[in-house]
Amino acid sequence: MALLQSETDKMDQALRLLGRLKNQLVGDEELLRAAWKAAVGDRIEAHARFRELLRDRIVVEVEDRVWQSQLHSLERQILQKIERLTGRSMARQIEYRLAIPRPGPKVEIASDFRLAAQDQEAAGIADPGLRRVYLRSKKRAGGR
Repeated sequence: MALLQSETDKMDQALRLLGRLKNQLVGDEELLRAAWKAAVGDRIEAHARFRELLRDRIVVEVEDRVWQSQLHSLERQILQKIERLTGRSMARQIEYRLAIPRPGPKVEIASDFRLAAQDQEAAGIADPGLRRVYLRSKKRAGGR
C-alpha cells in the first residue's frame, strides 16, 4: 500500500510540473486527460474514460447509469483533485455520457467443419479460423 501511495505522489508531482510547463509542452485537453486518470485511478478509469474538454466542461464516457450516478456524486471531489494536480482550475463541471455499446469482433464458424481423428495437433488450436488455416496448409504440404 505504501508503494502505491508513493507512486501516486510521484504522479501528482509530475502532473503539477506539467501544469506549470503546460504552455510549452501540452494543451489543456492533454493535461486534463492525464490528470483525469491520476485523479480517479485505474479502476474507475476502466469504467469512465475521459473523452474531451468542451469549454469549461470535461466530457467523460461511462459504462452505464450506475457509474454515471456514482461518479456524479463525486464530481466536486474529482474536480478539486484535478485542480490540485494541474495547479489551476481548468473545468467547472463534468458531464457523464453513457457509452455507446460497441460490438466485438465477429468470429465465423463453419458448421460443416469437423476434425478428423488423426488431426490431434489441430485439436489444440482453439480458434476455428486458425485451425482451418493450419489444416489446409498441412494438407497442401502433403502431411495429411
